[in-house]
Amino acid sequence: MAAYGLLTMYNLVASIGVSQSGEEPSVTWTYAPLEDGFDNISEALNEVVQQYFFLSDDGFAKNHVTGMAPAFTLTGKRVLGDQAQDYIFSKKYSLDTDRLSSFQLKYNNAEGKEVTITCACTLCNIQEWSGASTDDSAISVEIRFDGKPTVSPAA
Repeated sequence: MAAYGLLTMYNLVASIGVSQSGEEPSVTWTYAPLEDGFDNISEALNEVVQQYFFLSDDGFAKNHVTGMAPAFTLTGKRVLGDQAQDYIFSKKYSLDTDRLSSFQLKYNNAEGKEVTITCACTLCNIQEWSGASTDDSAISVEIRFDGKPTVSPAA
């Protein structure tokens, strides 16, 4: 149980698919953890929201979420030799299917049960070089979901 019921970010286990075997639809990914060097992770659901202003609602909207394009952004410092970082940064000048991978996120829910989110993804906005000459290189990558994720156990 988390202290005071607070969810700490260091209890998240995020991983990126670095190699695959098999053919679609039975592809199996080998994952590398996104941990060394990364010190910040943020989630954006990028929802599509339809708003309806019915005459009976006195000018106030009813919202209807009809779609989303989830993405995670990770930032931190470049660590040479880290399997996940080396994989991501080897793709920064690649296009199309060379940017495809799989993302996995594990965490414990409020009941203490492990939840795993897995989804095909595309690596976007890869930044490997940033900062002053005396700084360690600041990095970032967006991991954008391609399709509907699998959530286990189902919510």
